[in-house]
Amino acid sequence: MSRSSHEPITGKTKTWIQCGDKVASELFGKSCETPDINWYPGHMLKAKKELSKQLKRVDVILEMRDARIPVSSVNHDFEEMLQQKKRILLFNKSGLADEEITKKWTAIFNKAGVPFLFIDSLNQFKLNKILPLCRKMMEEKWSTFTRRGIRHPSLKLMVTGIPNVGKSSLINRLSRRKAAETGPTPGVTKHQDWIKLGKDVELLDTPGILWPKIVNHEAGMRLTITGAIKDSIVGTSLLCDYLLYVLQQKDPEQLQQLYKLAPKDINLLPGDLLERIAEKRGCLKRGGVIDHPRVESILLRDFRAGKLGRLSFDLPETTEDFS
Repeated sequence: MSRSSHEPITGKTKTWIQCGDKVASELFGKSCETPDINWYPGHMLKAKKELSKQLKRVDVILEMRDARIPVSSVNHDFEEMLQQKKRILLFNKSGLADEEITKKWTAIFNKAGVPFLFIDSLNQFKLNKILPLCRKMMEEKWSTFTRRGIRHPSLKLMVTGIPNVGKSSLINRLSRRKAAETGPTPGVTKHQDWIKLGKDVELLDTPGILWPKIVNHEAGMRLTITGAIKDSIVGTSLLCDYLLYVLQQKDPEQLQQLYKLAPKDINLLPGDLLERIAEKRGCLKRGGVIDHPRVESILLRDFRAGKLGRLSFDLPETTEDFS
């Protein structure tokens, strides 16, 4: 198997083992090593400090996670900071997640008694449930104002979560205008702004924040493939190897149909399979040489656009690997 090496990988660690699926490193060969997957630019540390200062003004936290990685997208640095606040978990991009796995997660969170919603920031129907749920959580506190004949204060919400999880898109939908900047790459929002959603609702938009060191390599790969970490931190070559392996295990038919592959192609090693996709898509340089950057870009773009089917990476039966 010939793997592309156009992107340097630094900070190498021991041979990667996929924790969630228990797949040993022979997938990529015994010499394959992965980088430390860490991305914590200065604006994240600053944002975390500012977020802590704003907490006392906030009534309800809207903590956004990716529905495809509901465990891997937990920022444990927030847990202690936010535990004294009312909180709703919003699992966004549910339209890209495997429906059967989402049902399993729904049962788990229902059993835990945690307020949550699986949403899609592009689906207004599901978003319409958020504010009523927030108001219901405030009923007891607001009742003291009602008994005294006083109008309760504005409902103050804070949106938190990892980068590129859809916070700004959610805010724009809730406010029904472009109140927050959006983009396909992580790290678009770098400032914290209060946004009025109506006469009695204010919402604080916060930048996506990761944690300083991602210890679990599988979680790091999942965060990167779903867009929370810049592709360049890992390298598109390794990302495509990982994605193709997962697709081979979970949805080979979708892969075969989209790229018009032969049934036997599905059993190729990821690097060889990528080259077969390159041939099918005409990603060739002069002399028939594989254009790795081009085919890698196509594969990642197709996946993120949902063309490769609905795929969940965190499975309920493997949550112990991310504790």
